[in-house]
Amino acid sequence: MTNYPSNNDKVGKVTLVGFGPGDPELLTIKAVKALEAADSIFYDDLITKEYLQNFNAEKVYVGKRSGHHHKEQGTINQLLVEAAQKGQQVVRLKGGDPMIFAHASEEIAYLESFQIPVEVVPGITTASALAASLKVSLTHRSLSSSVALVNGHAKNPQKPTAETLVYYMGASKLQGIAESLLQQGRYPDTAVALVYNVSYPDEQRFETTLEELAKGGKEYPTPLIALIGDVAALRHQTAEEILAKHPRISF
Repeated sequence: MTNYPSNNDKVGKVTLVGFGPGDPELLTIKAVKALEAADSIFYDDLITKEYLQNFNAEKVYVGKRSGHHHKEQGTINQLLVEAAQKGQQVVRLKGGDPMIFAHASEEIAYLESFQIPVEVVPGITTASALAASLKVSLTHRSLSSSVALVNGHAKNPQKPTAETLVYYMGASKLQGIAESLLQQGRYPDTAVALVYNVSYPDEQRFETTLEELAKGGKEYPTPLIALIGDVAALRHQTAEEILAKHPRISF
């Protein structure tokens, strides 16, 4: 069990905490304990700000969205160091899981270069919340034995050969991603599930295919996560029906 020092101990520490996909009820007990013990909380976008009012810590917004960086990464690193050097118990609160597309390695390396203790509390990553919301497993004994989590916002998003693909932050590049996957040899009618604001009250779901996605012409709300692969079709078909249409592809 982790012992979080009291404010009087004057031992600076930074805890990277995963907030999960957005629903505060999905927070871990350890995450809540870290928030309760914090002197300051540096939080990102996609955090339920109303929930943070339950904690006495100073709240500092350091969100970064596409084209709109409230604080650059270098500045965030410095702010964390300064707070910890004052003896504060600092929580760096990140959407999803800190270790997936969240710059955690950069922050950890920078903090440890100043001999500041760092702990990581994992959170539920959006891909897991997506699977739970859709009631569709990311793996399936007949359809998928591999899953790839991909940064869809990268300059040239990767097209892994895993059977199930989950693209984070890729709303603006969905058409190009679909075109590349078709060129790779995936079936045009491969199922695609798109979910906006996973786990939030205003969550929205969209269903399409790679072929339709490649045609473009339709805009989706953001933030959006995309599930691509035969497992996405399990909402409407059995594995046997999918296999009858799609013999297994060898990439």
